[in-house]
Amino acid sequence: MKFLKNISAIAVFLCVCSSASASVIFSDNFDRNNSNNVGNGWSEYEDDNNDVAIRSGVLRLRDTIWLSWVDAAASNNASTIGYDDIYLDFEWAASMNTEWTDTLHVSWNDGSGWDDIWSTNLGGSSFASVSLGAILGASNLANLQISFWTNVSRYNESAYIDNVVLRGTPTSVSNPSSIALLGLGLLGLGLASRKKSA
Repeated sequence: MKFLKNISAIAVFLCVCSSASASVIFSDNFDRNNSNNVGNGWSEYEDDNNDVAIRSGVLRLRDTIWLSWVDAAASNNASTIGYDDIYLDFEWAASMNTEWTDTLHVSWNDGSGWDDIWSTNLGGSSFASVSLGAILGASNLANLQISFWTNVSRYNESAYIDNVVLRGTPTSVSNPSSIALLGLGLLGLGLASRKKSA
């Protein structure tokens, strides 16, 4: 009977864990050759064609555009259909010549317009990690756009982005392995309680 209880507990635990684990929807560590084109589905907004680029294995956002509130930006699209609890993890740093008034932003767009979900002043720093979420309203979207962008005052000021991960919890728990594990757990618990009452 103890064996049945242990098997049942393990099966129920595995079922719950398999349905609640987060999955990677999109990721990019920018670990590729230096290029003026970011690639991997990223679109670029920039003054010169080398302002948004891959440099030394990170994404660089550099330069200012006169009379524009966005100076350099990189955006990517992903589908979050079938996912809840959307999180965005990334690392960022600023070039040493940035000033406290320069800013780095993260925005998202569900098709109805851009919303700022995070921002920081620059002023020069080493890499720092950020985890944003769960992003309210970002679940189950056919086209979720995420944008990293800067607002700086001079051409040689930049921000760097690395290790971008968009993740979410799958909403569907009705896969065959989860159902089988849950069934096994319930059967074991039923048999164990029947033997105890006999």
